[in-house]
Amino acid sequence: MEISSIALAFGILLLLVAAWFGFYYLANPPLKDPDAIARITGNCGDTMELALGIVGDRVQRTRHWTDGCSVSNQCIEATAMLAQGKDIGELKGINMMHIMELTGQLPDTHLHCAQLAETTLQRAVADYLQKRGPESCHTGHSC
Repeated sequence: MEISSIALAFGILLLLVAAWFGFYYLANPPLKDPDAIARITGNCGDTMELALGIVGDRVQRTRHWTDGCSVSNQCIEATAMLAQGKDIGELKGINMMHIMELTGQLPDTHLHCAQLAETTLQRAVADYLQKRGPESCHTGHSC
């Protein structure tokens, strides 16, 4: 009787985890053919990826990923949220202080996570500008 209870509990847990991953995937489908993408590995070993879907001159969709700790995940998620609806000039102005303001107080040992998220965003902006060439530079924004 006890083994069947454990097996049932394990089965229910497995079903819940599968449902959570399924809902997450459906709510966050991959960004096909992103207009900008960057994947950076920091000195700490964490890797962050940020993809941007840009329509007109504004970020319409983002997709983010990290293999790092929960603080890394918070920072790249905050960066993706900050990027939503912004134009390239505004993206260039986002720095680690903005990211830390959105995430809240970070432990001193994890400040590099915000820096890595900033670097990933700025590398994605550089990727966009490189792909689009000079015509992607807007009046009043330096490229």
